[in-house]
Amino acid sequence: MKSLETNKHLPNAKFMQLATVRPDGRPSVRTVVFRGFHNESDQVTFTTDTRTYKVEDIRQHPWTEICWYFPETREQFRLGGNLEVVGEDHPDKSLLQARQEAWDGMSRNGRAWFAWPPSGRARDPDPAQFEKPVPDRGETALPSFALAIMDVDTVDYIRLPDFRVGYSSSVDSGGSRSWSQEELNP
Repeated sequence: MKSLETNKHLPNAKFMQLATVRPDGRPSVRTVVFRGFHNESDQVTFTTDTRTYKVEDIRQHPWTEICWYFPETREQFRLGGNLEVVGEDHPDKSLLQARQEAWDGMSRNGRAWFAWPPSGRARDPDPAQFEKPVPDRGETALPSFALAIMDVDTVDYIRLPDFRVGYSSSVDSGGSRSWSQEELNP
């Protein structure tokens, strides 16, 4: 994606907002960190903790949307699609390998979060709970670690103030994806 290359010098260029639907039907939005495209495809990846509420949301309603904004170039991307969470018990061995590679690609501090008590729950008063040993790169990822893969099927691209294009995809009977585009009012 050309916009990523143009904005890669910005620390915030890797942060995206992920919208999910809670089990009660209410929306939920949070920031996630872009980890790349799965196998050089249109599939966007990020990592997550299997114990978070967002994973519960995704399991019940896998259709999600990501909003990505690059302030310097004034570009916004809204990516819609189906999100799959690849945890330690996923049946696809190639996705388990991608999960492990994502783990190995993270910093020690990033991996440490997955050893902490579950996010969003009442804070554990024992500070030792936040000092548990963390597996090194190359060691098996913690059970709480997951790779999230979004199969993007729609893109709404806006370059402020005057340009907007909608993209949508379809998959033929052979599994090949093709994209169409339509210019939209900004």
